[in-house]
Amino acid sequence: MSQTTPALRLTNLLLAPGTRTRRDPDAVFDRMIARAERGRTPLSAEYAADLEHLRLALRAFAEFPGLSPLGWMAGKGMAESRIRNRAVVGDLHARHPEIADQPVDAPVFVVGMPRTGTTLTYNILARSPGHRGPKLWEMTHLGLAVDDDTEAALIRRTRRKYAMVSALSPTWDTIHPLYAAAEEEDTFIRTHSELHASAVPMPDYLERLQTFDHRPDYRFLRDALQLLSYGRPARRWVLKHPANLFHLSEIRDVFPDARFVWTHRAPEVALASLCSLAESSQRLHRYPSAVDLAQIGRDWLSIMSRGVSGALAQRTELGPDVVLDLPYSRLTGDPGAALPELFERLGAQWGADDDANLAAAREAPRKRAPHQYTLERFGLNRDEVREAFAEYVNLQAALPR
Repeated sequence: MSQTTPALRLTNLLLAPGTRTRRDPDAVFDRMIARAERGRTPLSAEYAADLEHLRLALRAFAEFPGLSPLGWMAGKGMAESRIRNRAVVGDLHARHPEIADQPVDAPVFVVGMPRTGTTLTYNILARSPGHRGPKLWEMTHLGLAVDDDTEAALIRRTRRKYAMVSALSPTWDTIHPLYAAAEEEDTFIRTHSELHASAVPMPDYLERLQTFDHRPDYRFLRDALQLLSYGRPARRWVLKHPANLFHLSEIRDVFPDARFVWTHRAPEVALASLCSLAESSQRLHRYPSAVDLAQIGRDWLSIMSRGVSGALAQRTELGPDVVLDLPYSRLTGDPGAALPELFERLGAQWGADDDANLAAAREAPRKRAPHQYTLERFGLNRDEVREAFAEYVNLQAALPR
């Protein structure tokens, strides 16, 4: 299937005049901060310092020769939404200090490589009575609780915003459909993620992610969850994002009673799926001639194997029963047993609502075209992937089936 649509070509043509701002991405970034702070409490020193790392990502967008006009618009949008989130959360905490008293008790982080069952596990956990996950419209429009009519209007605005992705990419809805009123990954709140590099090369940004302190980003996540808890029914938070796997220790520093559910599947399957996602991202952000399938394979084999290796080291330091393992074979082979058992280990109750949620979640993929991918498309083979993930393959072999 072609991944370059007439609508995508037309969009790039129409957006071309706006690419002049690429010449000075630092000025663009500074203007974004000024707009976000206008009429609000200035960013705290920690918030402002942590945003500076994001400046590297915007520079990477601007400096990539193969970036399309849509890619520049998307890069600016990614940075601006994170900057605005910081400004909104900081301002509302300053205006309503009682927000900081909202508890974020025993949050559950679903972690794992893509295509390992994280979405199914997350959806079932987050939609259980007494639990909740942040919804896409909430993360797009962070703020205080609103009435039903305002919520419906914000959902419509969010749906229109992300409908553009579906219209321009023939594969995105197959790989990762975005639903405005549904739970989504916490990367839409937080600032930093290795997955930003799925659009363009970001060597400086990725190097910074390896060496800098991620706790400020997770403290911001805590602040945002407190805001989303304020004036709303108290529930246990459930979060998900693949790159959270790389930062287990830092998450526990910020959320001392956090638990992790780590889903597992053969790394060659997970990596092939991630490479397919990166290809779709590149085709949205780049001109066709700048899409490099072999480079996608090399880049993500390196990023993911290094990240998983770090996660394995961290889990040994966290102590027993902090990381709960959920093999894909158990999750898909007998979810009616595996998930209630997981709930029990998390101190949660499985009930009739959860049975209904599971039935709906298992039915949903049947309504979409299957996501097809191979390692060979990205210049990789099974043996080299398993060698790169050798320690992780050994862990999986030792897990109960």
